[in-house]
Amino acid sequence: MKDDEKLIRLIRELSVPLAPEPVDLEGMWKDLASRPPALGGYRALLFDLYGTLFISAAGDMAVTPEEGTAREAPAPEEGIAEARAFFRQRVEQYHAEERARGNPWPEVVVEEIWADYRGPVPGAWGSRESMDSRELALRYELTLNPVYPMPRCRELIQTLARRGMVLGIISNAQFFSPLLFTAFFGAPPEDLGFDAGLLLYSFEKRKAKPSPDLFAQARSILAQRGIGGEETLYVGNDMGKDMVPAAAAGFKTALFAGDRRSLRLRETDPACAACKPDLVLRDLQALMTDR
Repeated sequence: MKDDEKLIRLIRELSVPLAPEPVDLEGMWKDLASRPPALGGYRALLFDLYGTLFISAAGDMAVTPEEGTAREAPAPEEGIAEARAFFRQRVEQYHAEERARGNPWPEVVVEEIWADYRGPVPGAWGSRESMDSRELALRYELTLNPVYPMPRCRELIQTLARRGMVLGIISNAQFFSPLLFTAFFGAPPEDLGFDAGLLLYSFEKRKAKPSPDLFAQARSILAQRGIGGEETLYVGNDMGKDMVPAAAAGFKTALFAGDRRSLRLRETDPACAACKPDLVLRDLQALMTDR
């Protein structure tokens, strides 16, 4: 789509290189990270996006379901305060309404929210009148949450695909999230090696992780391909949103502990304390080791 091409150019223009920040693991986490991954028994690998395949300056999407507020990223440029307050208020309102309807993990569709915004925007963005809601949503996200591929991310995807591994994504995401692949790697995820039927994004289902629904859908799709949960490894950076629901779905789990900004151990959460990942990865390159 022509509109997507414009947004892809915008991602490229506004993105600057980021590097992972080292993580100091202790105790059980350090012990698990010292074990080399053995991938010989897996036929499918499923990934989270923000904080796993892509470095996220905020550590997650700009808005998270449980807080309803943006995480603290680097100081946003001047002039975004009113837009930020508007967005937070609308997200919190939507979450409250959906939870009252019985959806405990609601997900917004950001362009629907920004379609109603009439306030000021940072001068560097241009005039509000010149932007549609998708461009406004993308500029806001890139301002509060700059992203960049994890080291050797594209090589990892292509290596696993060449080995015949079924690849998928289960991630909290918005319309612009799949565009990151084209912006940084020159092709959409399905052309890079991901299974088109296993690209499961929260905004499309109106449900965010850790809702079990996305994981159950992935399990069902994989079962139709003759792949069981014990043959599937889910890789993510958040114990609560990734490891707990993936393990409950019957998948094997790998906690990605490669960037301090995005690692979420959530050790005071009883559900997380009771969940032990099968692997802890300090970098994604370990998944390319042919064992």
